[in-house]
Amino acid sequence: MRKDAVIIGITAAVIIVGLWIASARIVKVPGEWQACTQEAKLCPDGSAVGRTGPNCEFAECPSTTATSTSGGIIPYNSGVRGTVLLGPTCPVARIPPDPACADKPYATAILVYRTGSKSPFIIGNSSSNGTFEFLLPPGSYTLAAKGGTMLPRCNETSVTVVPDVYATANISCDTGIR
Repeated sequence: MRKDAVIIGITAAVIIVGLWIASARIVKVPGEWQACTQEAKLCPDGSAVGRTGPNCEFAECPSTTATSTSGGIIPYNSGVRGTVLLGPTCPVARIPPDPACADKPYATAILVYRTGSKSPFIIGNSSSNGTFEFLLPPGSYTLAAKGGTMLPRCNETSVTVVPDVYATANISCDTGIR
């Protein structure tokens, strides 16, 4: 029994010494493993890139064909503005129309997509008076206002933004009242 304990002790000592020697042979170069911060750089096309590489430099922005000479999203003096309206608000249409039954402003979330994209470019809100305004680089966009689970249902609206101009887009949301 004592002989087994001695063999186990010697084996454990050999393993520990072997691991110590192996770890002593591994040389770590200072600065070899450097963590980069999670900052992001905004690119002219509205996308963002993070830091990479051994010096934590920003990755290259995708090439862009922007028409602005300033080259960034912030300096553009273009975008879209408009109103989100909710209607009908009365069950019966009257002639002459009843002013109390006019479409009402609707405060809701608005998702702005580049045409053909499935991920939002910008997510914003319309104000309590239904108005919204988004600064956008030139391009084609689809605006989708979010209604409720079932109602109201809001129509998607397409808009083209040109340099130095704000396009107008009005979004209609159906209450389902008939």
